[in-house]
Amino acid sequence: MNSARSEAELVTLRKLAEELARTRKERLTSVHLLAAVASRPGPAASLFEERRLDAEALLKAARSFDEDEADPVGRAMVAARDLGNRSTLKEPGALHLVVALLADRRSAAHRALVHSGVDVGRLRTAAMQMVVGVVAVRRTSSVTSAAATEAPSARRVEPRPTPRPQGKGVAVPLFPPAATPPSVPIVAAPPPSASPPVVRAAEPASPPQKRVPRRAVPAEIGRFSLDKATFPTLVALGKNLTELAAAGQLEPLVGREEEIERALDVLAKRSQNSVCFVGLPGVGKTRVAEGLAARLGEGGVGGERVLVEVTVADLVAGTGTRGALAEKIAAIRAEIARSKGHVVLFVDQLAELFAGGPLDEAASELKVALARGELSLVGTVTPEEHRRVVEADPSLGRRFAAVEIDEPSREDAFLVLASVAERLATHHGVRYEDEALALSIAWSSRYVPGRALPDKAIGIVDLAGARVRRGAHEKLGKSRKGEPTVRAKDVAAVVSELSGVPIERLLQTDRDRMLRLEELLSERVVGHRECLAKLAGHLRRNAAGLRGKRPIGTFLLLGPTGVGKTETAKAIADVLFGSPDAMTRLDMSELAEPHSIARLIGAPPGYVGHEAGGQLTEAVRKRPYQVILLDEIEKAHRDVLLAFLQVFDEGRLTDGRGRSVDFTNTVLVLTSNLGAREATTVRGERPVGFARAVRPESVEARASEATVAAARSALPVELFNRIDEVLAFGALGRDDVANVARLQLAALRRSLEERGISLEVDDAAIAALLANGGFDEGLGARPMRRAITRLIEAPVADLILRGDVDAGSVVLVTAESGVLVVDAVEADRRAAAG
Repeated sequence: MNSARSEAELVTLRKLAEELARTRKERLTSVHLLAAVASRPGPAASLFEERRLDAEALLKAARSFDEDEADPVGRAMVAARDLGNRSTLKEPGALHLVVALLADRRSAAHRALVHSGVDVGRLRTAAMQMVVGVVAVRRTSSVTSAAATEAPSARRVEPRPTPRPQGKGVAVPLFPPAATPPSVPIVAAPPPSASPPVVRAAEPASPPQKRVPRRAVPAEIGRFSLDKATFPTLVALGKNLTELAAAGQLEPLVGREEEIERALDVLAKRSQNSVCFVGLPGVGKTRVAEGLAARLGEGGVGGERVLVEVTVADLVAGTGTRGALAEKIAAIRAEIARSKGHVVLFVDQLAELFAGGPLDEAASELKVALARGELSLVGTVTPEEHRRVVEADPSLGRRFAAVEIDEPSREDAFLVLASVAERLATHHGVRYEDEALALSIAWSSRYVPGRALPDKAIGIVDLAGARVRRGAHEKLGKSRKGEPTVRAKDVAAVVSELSGVPIERLLQTDRDRMLRLEELLSERVVGHRECLAKLAGHLRRNAAGLRGKRPIGTFLLLGPTGVGKTETAKAIADVLFGSPDAMTRLDMSELAEPHSIARLIGAPPGYVGHEAGGQLTEAVRKRPYQVILLDEIEKAHRDVLLAFLQVFDEGRLTDGRGRSVDFTNTVLVLTSNLGAREATTVRGERPVGFARAVRPESVEARASEATVAAARSALPVELFNRIDEVLAFGALGRDDVANVARLQLAALRRSLEERGISLEVDDAAIAALLANGGFDEGLGARPMRRAITRLIEAPVADLILRGDVDAGSVVLVTAESGVLVVDAVEADRRAAAG
């Protein structure tokens, strides 16, 4: 039904495009198809509303463009259907059509968007992320169509900017020579409030899709060189990053404009003009420094400057005698002072210089130079190194202005990865699909904790490209030109190895898994259909994006012992996060004292174990996507319970070191036996006198109400009020325990099959297990576990140790007169008897 509806959507869009062309008396082009998408309310149209574009504005911008190939609309429709069959949004629709239209640079639709001042790269990225499931599909915007049609007229047409001066009277044009002549009007799209205006020229062929640092023309590269006679130490030990950037030997930096502008402001100061880039390993601190080198060469306040990198290893090399290192630093100080501010020093991993030990003499020389304002220094450190080395030294902390380099968002990380993928494709001789790049970001964020974007995503696609090129993958994808192609399955193989999540689970879309959530949970949890349905419904609402800044779900599971509360938590971890081990289990009975909160969030500063961190906060920092199981919640101290208020409500918790830990990608499951006694009392009530017998359904409803009421009275009301779903699990019946026995025997069968031994159990054996201590209404399924261990696993172990069972044997479990019999036969004799 959904497929038919979406297919009808594509047909409707084509008919609308044909009607637009017929009304305007124009030949049908891809622009009419794009205008049809923009005119229909939906997630795809909202992308154009955000850029203040409507159907009329697109059609006006396309008057001077024509299609180069025949049947552009038909080709776009075919590409949209093909993309729909491979994406999270299985049914092809308007979003798939937008991606297909923007993928063809020769199409009139692509050129019309460029002419309108739209960053086509970012627009395609936003649509692709919705298609592949990196971000949730947005709900239809409430902006009226009238407001949307007024937006394009508000844009202003600006003249072509004049070339900005570059150094010694040499002007470098803002746009390359291949750009459209000034006679073509340039439309400036309204910029975001936090960014300076960006003017883009209309290019019919290859429009700029990301901000690349402007480079000097080759004839002027030499002006950034340092004279060897004047700067002998810097030339011998350093690497001139500004010269390399001007020569095009550094990778272009994508984004990070705000961080570079802040660094330039600090470097332009008269004193205390040193910068320290602070960020997690892998976020791109060194790349930002290289982008800063390119901007320093452009001039501005203070004129042109060069950034020279000197590594700690080069400084230490050849300094075996005392005072040799200090002489090197003194020589560098003198040469930088001689440059009169023209040279800025860059030291990667700055903490190594000031960490003490053998480098004390170098650190002392640099501190004196920084205090006197003799040099500007740019360095990179991690947050931990910044606290331990820079902030711990008050004199050093005053000299450096910290510029935070945060982990990029998924959208920005995709742009960075797309830029890097071009060079990776050249290195490996492969082609990367956009879907593979987007999924590498989504999967690495979810399943590869402990590392930061974009570094971990780059590592994944790099390894996937190497494997595809070498033919190590089982199924090598080929493009139409015969070049190897890195697809989603190749990236999934790498992520599977790094995270332990099965490849099949990675390639299965969230939509498929969420629609089958009850079925998947029921495969592991016996009974409790109504509770599982409520739990699945809440998880589906969160998967659809209908949640705020809170955890994915907070559930309180109540009921007697052995009914499957803990097993439900494991099932959620397996279904949502790919493994039953994607779970942190905390036994709340161990937190019965008020000071036990330090075990969860870490000891405060000054106490023993402060550096170790907390059991809960460190587990979530290392693995943000997981289930948090708080077992036996009623046994914890009240102060410990109240510490979870902000976790349940805001999805965050501050650890003992002052860091805010994000819980918005976790599922919190609380289990408790509260109310079990009250429920048993309700179930044991008998009618008095001539009263009618109560129906079982009514008894279970009253027992559930009694269980919830008992939990509400026992837990702090502010905590209970923040729980999403309170689910009361009833006692397991005899048939439920029999199904539990079949699941446990299936696990035993898989274990024996690894040794080449088969296991066969008939229904008579299941009945014998129930009769011989496997079923107790008040104890749930745990007696069955003990019965299987005593009556089946122990005899099988004896057979294996005596040598009666080896590879190829079959273990038969049956019952004779209610007594379990475990016997072993050869596979050949078993087949002959059969």
